Amino acid sequence: MAYSLSTHYAGQGLLDSFSFFTGNDPSHGFVDYQSRDDAVANNLVTIDDANRVRLGVDSNNTYTTRDKGRPSVRLTSNDEFTHGLFIADFAHMPASSCGTWPAFWAFNNQDDGENWPMGGEVDIIEGANTAERNLFSAHTTEGCEAPGNGFIGVQGETDCSPDMYNYGCNYLASTADTTSYGDVFNAEGGGVYALEWTSDDLKIWHFPRSQIPGDIAFAPVSTPDPSTWGPPQARFGGSSCDPDTYFYNMSLVINTNFCGDYAGQTWNSTSQCSALAPSCEAYVAGNPSSFKGAYWDINYIDVYQRGSSTNATNPSGPSTTRTSTLSSTMTSTVSSNGSSTTPLSTRTITLTTQVTATAQPTQPGGGLNDPSAIGDYSLLGCFGSSSGYQSFSPIASLPRMDAEACVASCRGRKYAGVSGENCYCADILGDASAVANDMCNTPCPGNGREFCGGAVDASESAQLGFIGTNTRLNLNASAAFLPNHTASSSPRRRAAPSDILLTVYADLTPGGDDGPVGGAPAMGGEGPTPTPSNATTTVTVTYTTVCATNAALLVEVEYCATVTYEDCGCARRKELVVTPPPVPMATCTETCRGCGPNGESTVTLTVPSAVQEVVVTAVAVQTVVPLVNTTILGNGGGVNVTLPVPVGGGVPPVVAPSPPAMVPVQGAASGLNVAVGWGLGLGIGVFGLVVL
Repeated sequence: MAYSLSTHYAGQGLLDSFSFFTGNDPSHGFVDYQSRDDAVANNLVTIDDANRVRLGVDSNNTYTTRDKGRPSVRLTSNDEFTHGLFIADFAHMPASSCGTWPAFWAFNNQDDGENWPMGGEVDIIEGANTAERNLFSAHTTEGCEAPGNGFIGVQGETDCSPDMYNYGCNYLASTADTTSYGDVFNAEGGGVYALEWTSDDLKIWHFPRSQIPGDIAFAPVSTPDPSTWGPPQARFGGSSCDPDTYFYNMSLVINTNFCGDYAGQTWNSTSQCSALAPSCEAYVAGNPSSFKGAYWDINYIDVYQRGSSTNATNPSGPSTTRTSTLSSTMTSTVSSNGSSTTPLSTRTITLTTQVTATAQPTQPGGGLNDPSAIGDYSLLGCFGSSSGYQSFSPIASLPRMDAEACVASCRGRKYAGVSGENCYCADILGDASAVANDMCNTPCPGNGREFCGGAVDASESAQLGFIGTNTRLNLNASAAFLPNHTASSSPRRRAAPSDILLTVYADLTPGGDDGPVGGAPAMGGEGPTPTPSNATTTVTVTYTTVCATNAALLVEVEYCATVTYEDCGCARRKELVVTPPPVPMATCTETCRGCGPNGESTVTLTVPSAVQEVVVTAVAVQTVVPLVNTTILGNGGGVNVTLPVPVGGGVPPVVAPSPPAMVPVQGAASGLNVAVGWGLGLGIGVFGLVVL
């Protein structure tokens, strides 16, 4: 049965159909989520002339780590869903900026998520800090395993159940998908994410702007058909995780978080970020301009259901009707605020192709005739900088400069300073931000069919919104082409003035410091605390003691013990090592024969408490005769032992130590009475005693 459009979220209708979350962040983020009124008043939420909704963050004010966090927004759909086809078109998502943790996701929000993870959580778009590859995740109650086939993403954890860290099961976008998240997603002009949710499984696709299938681009005149899209990036459910058991009544969520359990916990593992500030919170609080690019531009979110379309609703807002000469019409009753509840007043909605209903961002290469790829380098588009491209350096100045010559120069990283047109290279975008491609309109001197940047006048410069200083691309170098500007002979100086635009290529192959890898903690809640269970393990410690056969030496001895501890449930995480409890140790003083570092005959040792040792000095005898009782003083006080009486009677003498023998025994901490026996005969008797 074919899909039919049931809900169209766009423009004012999207804002009317979502609630603004204002509570404390369940993921412990450094964020202050704003109400709708406050977000609108502070310009964090806007709708442009193309009916795109922009969800931003405060990028103007400085805070302290004692504040609640940087103001942002988190929207949750009022509608709840079980099954459907969800297609979201984003023209822009938050940039790959240190400290950010943006996401587009769904979870069971009943009872404000207090029963999470009942009903499940699916994270469709997610990343943190300098990430450039999207992370797809699912979180469920106990018993759900991700399938082992039917996807092209890079599978990570397969157990979707809660644990100590709530990573769930996840996939990274495939290495072939080079524009799935952050800077590279934005440079492509955005794109579409689609989730198909049935009783069989949940599948997620990503389509870059230039590769959106026609049945999506021209829907609903054409009907989206996921069976024609090829394998998804991620797949959840299947025979090892019944979707109808683990996923139901989920609401859609869009938010931009800061720090918290993901961006904050991985701060020190991302070298570019950790070099900026000692903590994520400190950086986010003190660097507002770094978050000018931390915004979502939402073209639309469409929800399709199988079956009749006669009940389709379209909360697109009073100012939006989707019309076209190709249109087919459906009549639906909606409330005046755009929701699908019992109407206060009614109107007729005309559903047509999305090409005319929503803004279409500039295609990659739109306005540029440059090749889309040169070897491993892909065309990102036209970029500007409000502060002079501080991460770029001039690499070549050639009279016949074109795209191919600049890429070759950046690959070689060899400065060729001759009179001509300039090429610049960088390892990161830094403060450079994408602008409309048609603004790079200056022909390359080496190839008039290619464009090598452009110029910005004062009025245009004031209107450009540039991102901060901490975005990142996975590349050995990014190639930028600048015409009509004389370079310095030093490749280390600031690259260009802010009134110049650059045409940028980048090596998008995976690798480098591209943000956190592995799983991300859940956002919908912390879930129940796993019940600890007792576990045992063998622990070996090495300690130093007096040698049993040569009292002039100190030797290392191994002690093995079996310890019992509480298993927190995190042992199944492959990258985690469970640390057993330490073996109790004690300090004692022992005598020896000049074994100290400076020849001392008394040394202080740290040994396991269970085998704290007292070395008894040797006793020399001529002939062993009847036994008597005596007392030898050791670390534990007086210890009663039985010793032989020398010839002629009297008390056995205590002589200079000869090599003692140590016999570990168990005893109480207050001391231990030990009877030591030995065979009768002539010669030297050596006795060892261990007490606690």
